[in-house]
Amino acid sequence: MSSKPEIAFPVHIRDWSALRTSARWEKKVADQVARAGGAVFLPTVRRVTAYRGKRRSADVPLFSGYVFASASGFLDNPAIPHSCRGKVAQILRPTDPDHLRTELLQLAGLVTDRKLIQERVVGQPGDRIRVVGGPMTGNEGTIVRLKPNKYAVVVEVSLIGVRLEVELADSMITRA
Repeated sequence: MSSKPEIAFPVHIRDWSALRTSARWEKKVADQVARAGGAVFLPTVRRVTAYRGKRRSADVPLFSGYVFASASGFLDNPAIPHSCRGKVAQILRPTDPDHLRTELLQLAGLVTDRKLIQERVVGQPGDRIRVVGGPMTGNEGTIVRLKPNKYAVVVEVSLIGVRLEVELADSMITRA
C-alpha cells in the first residue's frame, strides 16, 4: 500500500490552463485555488535525498513553477485571495484545450504509478547504470529489477570477477 494519496483529476473540467507561479509556490497556489473552489491539478513525484546518512523524502511538483487550473475557476473566481494572484506570473492558455486535457488525464494516471516514473528517471531492467553514491561509487552495472515502493533498484555489478546483485537507492545511481 502506497503512503502517497492518489491524485484526483477533475475529469469534468474542459478549460485547463497552466499557471506560471513564482519559484517554490506551486503547492501554496494550488491549495489556495482549491480552497476557493477552483479546479486545480498539481502532479507531484516523491524525491528522496540522503545527507549525512539520513534519508528525507518530499513530494515535489513534476513541473517546477507550474500549476494547472481551470481558467474560469481562476480568472473569474473572486474568492481567490489577492496574495495568490500575485504569485501567478502568467496564465498560459492552450491553443487546443482538448489536447491539454487529454495529456493531463494521461499524466494523472502516470504519476499514480511510481514504477513508470522510476523507469523514466532511472531506467528499465537491462539498462546500464553508474553508481554515484555510497560505498559502491564509481562502479557500473545493469538494472536487474525495480523496487518502486522502496525507491530502490536491484543492480548486478561485477566485483573481483564475481557478479553480485546489490539493492541500491534509486537516488544513488545514474544512467551510464
